[in-house]
Amino acid sequence: MAGAKLKGREVVGSDAPVLAMAKGFGRYKPEEEKPVRKVEVSGDELSYLRRRREMLRSMTVEQILQVIEFHKDLNVFQALKLAKKQGKFIVPNYILDRILTETGKRHNAWTGTAVIYETPDKPFAEKVVYSWDDANVQYFVTFEVPQPFRGKTNCILVVEHPDFDIVSLGDNNFQLKAAEGSVSLLERFPKKRGDWYGYDKTFRIPVGRPKQTGDSSRRLWRVNYEYVGLVSLDCRDYGGRRGVDLNYAPSLAFGVALF
Repeated sequence: MAGAKLKGREVVGSDAPVLAMAKGFGRYKPEEEKPVRKVEVSGDELSYLRRRREMLRSMTVEQILQVIEFHKDLNVFQALKLAKKQGKFIVPNYILDRILTETGKRHNAWTGTAVIYETPDKPFAEKVVYSWDDANVQYFVTFEVPQPFRGKTNCILVVEHPDFDIVSLGDNNFQLKAAEGSVSLLERFPKKRGDWYGYDKTFRIPVGRPKQTGDSSRRLWRVNYEYVGLVSLDCRDYGGRRGVDLNYAPSLAFGVALF
């Protein structure tokens, strides 16, 4: 992104404010302390959206393209707000990866797949905190690690929308909240960025040892420290249609698909 200063591949600052380029991220800046909330989807609505998510997985790519809606230039907070307003969910990485690899369609998009990981070789503790700087303002997003996953090393936690939300805690602090029992753990999460790896079949997140480039591999982009955020797919990066980005700050604007 022009004018952005990069630390590795994630935005940590900007000459031309990324918040402005993200079209109004500042409007989501908290101004007062707010209580932590659970995922703000009622039981019936959550069950309904989960069924629709599973239905989408069962469709062919041609059918998927007929029913999902693409929206341009939204940051993560705007995407979550739009999905909630329309009573829809953000299409997960599994689906958007299929579109990229099985058709000639191209998109640069946030996915509805959230991931949480730690610094290589550092075990999960009670929480993971990711921070980023935007227009000389520092922001934080926190995730409280479920008890069964604490102490795990070189793993990644995954949860799909609508089973999560990112809520404001005040003073530029946010928290990723997940519905009970909705978080999955993937072992053997790679420590090295930029290499090609196999991927798990449920979420299509790179795991395991490096392997040759091909249909069964994905190129991983991660940070070398802790991260809490959404998977993005960016056809402009070095992985092309098979690159998986687990490193972008949520104030950046990409497309988003809803269903």
